[in-house]
Amino acid sequence: MLSVVAGSGTTDADTNRLLLGVLRRSTGRADLAFGDPPSPISGGFDARLLRFRLESPPPDLDRELVARIVARSPLGRFEAEVQRRVADAGIPTPVVRLAVDDPDGLGGFVIVMDHVPGRPPLAGLGPAAVLGNLPRLTRQLPDQLASVAGRLHAVDPAPVERALRSEGTEVPITAVELAEHLSAAAEDRGRGDLVGACGDLLRHRPDGGTRAVTHGDLHPFNLIDGPDGTVLIDWTLAAIAHPAFTLAFTQLVLAHPPIALPTPARTALGPIARAMARRFTTTYRTLCPDADDHLDPTQLDWHRRLHALRVLVEMSAWDGDAPAGHPWLILAPIARQILDRPRGPSS
Repeated sequence: MLSVVAGSGTTDADTNRLLLGVLRRSTGRADLAFGDPPSPISGGFDARLLRFRLESPPPDLDRELVARIVARSPLGRFEAEVQRRVADAGIPTPVVRLAVDDPDGLGGFVIVMDHVPGRPPLAGLGPAAVLGNLPRLTRQLPDQLASVAGRLHAVDPAPVERALRSEGTEVPITAVELAEHLSAAAEDRGRGDLVGACGDLLRHRPDGGTRAVTHGDLHPFNLIDGPDGTVLIDWTLAAIAHPAFTLAFTQLVLAHPPIALPTPARTALGPIARAMARRFTTTYRTLCPDADDHLDPTQLDWHRRLHALRVLVEMSAWDGDAPAGHPWLILAPIARQILDRPRGPSS
């Protein structure tokens, strides 16, 4: 899960030197230099992001750029491939210019992409501002998310899956593979309860259903309101899966916003948040000709449980050292409630 908000300050000299080295080696241009030195972009949990501009670069790099440094090289390679493929299919997402593994230098996989000027719809809004903007947000935000989801789910998944399989990636490509991955991670951490929950989920997976390119982490902070419209970012959790993989998660975060609020404000927000989730579903149904299949209650229930398990398995790796402000801290009780409910469409 990632939000992208312009940060302040500068990066350290070693990081700048290492990034410039990657860029020089990748382009064969030993004379490359920064025009605008790298500055951090804050808000993410899974990657480091640096914004920069080069001086007299090759034409395809002659623009404002962002370097996304993903600690796990296989995941970075997976992200870059998905992002390239969906961009080729017409999805508004930053164009990938370079993708380079640099585990011994920057410490991960480096994705260099176009910088998109703009901000996420909720960027810079504190609790008071969120509540003050609710009339606008309750209409605009669910519709915006539904439109992005519908457009993505119309992309032909076959070329994307072929490209990912040809890479031989160890990253889960389907929702079922993600469930198996979560089970293995839970077993490694000695969490028999979560292993059992993963096994139960896999035994009860729905038959068949539509396959689509799905995002799986579609929430307001993974959108950028750019000059040419809405741009979708962060393909960490992308999968070839039933559209419910995206839809169930977006319903979840709209109905239970992982925003730190005082208890009275959270109580007041509850009915409004649930109304936003309903509007998202209604708008998606209006926009998508295959919405009855995509919003199949059994599929939504299964994928909602999958996301609940993802929250709890990822938290099990923290060993009591939770990242400050991480949304899982707010969503964890909801995840437990989801797994405790009786299985079925109404859950």
